[in-house]
Amino acid sequence: MMDIDLNLLRIFEILYDERHATRAAARLFLTQSAVSHALARLRVVLNDPLFIKIPSGLQPTERAHQLAPRLRAALADIRSVVAAPTFDPAKTRQRFVISAGAYFCMLVVPNLIALARKSAPGITLQIVNIRAGLAQALDQQQVDIALGAFDKVPPRLRSEVVFRDEKAWAIGAHHPLAKQPFDQAVFLAWPRLFVGIGTAVDKSREPSARNDLVSRMILEADNEAGTPRLAQRASSSMMVYDATTAVAVTAVTDMVALVPRRYAEACASSARIKIIDFPRDHAETIEFSMLWHSRVHDDPGSLWLRALIREAVELSSEPKRPPVTMTRVSGGGLRKKAKKAPARNGRYKPRASSGKSGSRVSRR
Repeated sequence: MMDIDLNLLRIFEILYDERHATRAAARLFLTQSAVSHALARLRVVLNDPLFIKIPSGLQPTERAHQLAPRLRAALADIRSVVAAPTFDPAKTRQRFVISAGAYFCMLVVPNLIALARKSAPGITLQIVNIRAGLAQALDQQQVDIALGAFDKVPPRLRSEVVFRDEKAWAIGAHHPLAKQPFDQAVFLAWPRLFVGIGTAVDKSREPSARNDLVSRMILEADNEAGTPRLAQRASSSMMVYDATTAVAVTAVTDMVALVPRRYAEACASSARIKIIDFPRDHAETIEFSMLWHSRVHDDPGSLWLRALIREAVELSSEPKRPPVTMTRVSGGGLRKKAKKAPARNGRYKPRASSGKSGSRVSRR
């Protein structure tokens, strides 16, 4: 088997193109002497003169003419193999799978899909629900990125907080507590609907699931509501797996539930609920993260998708343009009147409760 230095083949390629040792040396950033020595080694390895010296430079031999196209193709293949991977969103037809809970599906995914259709019309974007075994799904490349609230992230995964929200109580618009000053102890005495973001892990699977992600349960109040003891303090308690169900249940029952505020605001008008904040000095923040495997940290496709998710989150955080109504003024003309828009962080300025569906009780 012949052993040959690939650098010699690169020198042969340039010599064949230039047909002149000095010009070849300039292209290769080598001295003419180095090129001559390389050619001498090639002649020995390939057992052929390869180039004959003539007044105008170098004349390839028949063997050189035969080798040139095949060596050029081989070198091109080698370059493509070792070259850094590239990703062109406008041309790719790649498929990405994103695991996301109801929070992201309502507030971020619509903007994400809209952005993806503009910049990468050929991709397939599949959104799947968060489930047990998510870390293994990331390991096995069944999921590219996970979006959710997590308490525990294995070291082999990368994590980035992309959204911060606050917990708030959701109650039905008809609830007696809607007309009372906020009192945490009173709230905890009412029937409680607990909300778990994601899929709870069966106790029988705990030993095998220790390396998996732990989805955060959005159910704590004063850092102890998640315990069985506190659940027993309320007159009754139930549990659902997402905030969508929780909001719908509170709208038609006397139960109270802790949910992410921005999510509740998005549901308020259609679900006939009221949103009641914690006092400002007791506000609790929820961090929603983007997760991916360390293996794909520098992958161009993953880098692009993560940037797209950040852009979608930013769009979701921007205040909506206030609707414009027309009011009649003296003289029969019309004057535009814009409704008050929410603040930059997506939170509405406090206003008194009107008792109508979808209204909110401000912090006290």
